[in-house]
Amino acid sequence: MSLSIGRRILLGFFAITVVVVALGLYALEQIGAVRDTTDAIVRRDMTILRQLDDLGNEARDLGLLRRSAVIAMLLQAQGRPAGTEDLLATWRQTAAQVENRLATTVQLATEYRTRSASLERVASWDRIAAAANAVQGAFREVKALGEAQFAAIARQDVAAVEARNVEITRLQAPFLEGIKNLRSQLDGGMALGQRAAQEVYERSRLSIYLTLAASVLLAILITWLISRAVVRPLETVMAFVARVGAGDLSGQLAAGGRDEIGRLGGTLNAMVAGLSDLARTNRAATADLNAAAAEIRASAQEQAASVEQQF
Repeated sequence: MSLSIGRRILLGFFAITVVVVALGLYALEQIGAVRDTTDAIVRRDMTILRQLDDLGNEARDLGLLRRSAVIAMLLQAQGRPAGTEDLLATWRQTAAQVENRLATTVQLATEYRTRSASLERVASWDRIAAAANAVQGAFREVKALGEAQFAAIARQDVAAVEARNVEITRLQAPFLEGIKNLRSQLDGGMALGQRAAQEVYERSRLSIYLTLAASVLLAILITWLISRAVVRPLETVMAFVARVGAGDLSGQLAAGGRDEIGRLGGTLNAMVAGLSDLARTNRAATADLNAAAAEIRASAQEQAASVEQQF
């Protein structure tokens, strides 16, 4: 099936339009992918960051509650009214929150590693989970000694309270240092997250550039095909018409398709064939006229000679 010239041109413009629209949609998709990746990285990092901020505040509260309980015990020893039951309940509640927060941090780090955008982020989440587990171990020891100290406070055993206080102070350092290390690991992970987001952006930009280059090449190819299907045949027809106008009726256009140019070529071939036949007929008629004229001249000359002989 042969397409008309108009349909070929429309098809070419339609193809170019489709390419441009597809490029725009692809660019929007890549922009959306960059946005989603960046949002996911920031959201995960901020979630862990809030967990660590709350963890640091709760660790500080645990120390304040324990010291307040010791002071209350000393006041009771001096006969002053001071209660430690509420402090113990609050301390246990805060300790449970610390345990839950550490467990949540480990769970989130394990979950986030499976959705990481790069292997570096996977390793970073593994380090954060390992650091959180280490902090959990240190906190269990601190909590156990804290429970023992509160039990000594309830017994009004000052010596045991002071002994536990020394042990808690010794174990508190690794616990607090572990929280700092956890925050440091998160800072490193956030830097890796920013780098991963930048890499996603660079890959998306490169893919858009490559797609744009491919679209330009495709547009050039479509333009070349339209030129080959329309412009070149028209140039051939114009050159043929110029030769016919110069009097050359010996040529013929190559057989074309069923489009407008093909039909025009067939019509021109028929016209040239008709003109060629007409020219041959004219030449034959002219030759016949010349022969008849020659015979008439010869006859006239013979008659003139005969008349001269008679006179």
